[in-house]
Amino acid sequence: MKRKRVIWTERAAQSLDAFCSYIEVESPTAAKKVRKEIIKTTGKLATHAEMFQLDEWMGDPDLNIRRFFKWSYKITYQVLDTDVVILNIFHTSQSFD
Repeated sequence: MKRKRVIWTERAAQSLDAFCSYIEVESPTAAKKVRKEIIKTTGKLATHAEMFQLDEWMGDPDLNIRRFFKWSYKITYQVLDTDVVILNIFHTSQSFD
């Protein structure tokens, strides 16, 4: 199995920063844990890109857009030939549009 490159979109990186900044106000330790675990899980996608299910909200399954949940966060990503692109992170209380 060939290792894929994991790429974060600017939007996804900004979402992670915003959520962690929000958490940090109440608990710097929790904010660090959330960031670390999400980054760790997305890193696993380099060798197991299709380990999570297709995201039914993203329409066309041929786009190979997948998602996973970590605590109250939904992380969406797209599997391409040589890359895995982290598209965005949502809090589950948000609309996923």
